[in-house]
Amino acid sequence: MNTVFAPLTFPELLGRLGLACLILVPLLMVLGQVFVRLTGVPPSYPPLSPLPLLSGAIGGSLLSALGYLLLSTVIKDQKTLWTVLVVLALALLVASFHLPWRLSYTRSARFTGVTVSAQVAQAMLHCVVVGTNLAVLLRR
Repeated sequence: MNTVFAPLTFPELLGRLGLACLILVPLLMVLGQVFVRLTGVPPSYPPLSPLPLLSGAIGGSLLSALGYLLLSTVIKDQKTLWTVLVVLALALLVASFHLPWRLSYTRSARFTGVTVSAQVAQAMLHCVVVGTNLAVLLRR
């Protein structure tokens, strides 16, 4: 049996945005501190410091909600909407892996001490943000 759900209403979407932020902000702050200790980067390593983690949590959630809102205005079938949203999220996730990878060849003094494990940790944080946002947006 095929059950069709209506896309989220704007108030529901705002609630989901708030929920994603409520989950991600403390989670990323803790993971950031754990990853600083595990990867051997300096405590001032910019990608694992609080401000970029906060902006990643809130910005990632906001962009996910806006993407859902835009897609839901064009695609009315919930199954198709979810499929397109997941495919786009995964494509953008793969594209976001360029950010930690480019630290391998940057000459900026800010990123001195970057390690492969720090780059993997950053990629894992991207996965956490995308996974959490998809779970929050697509749950029923």
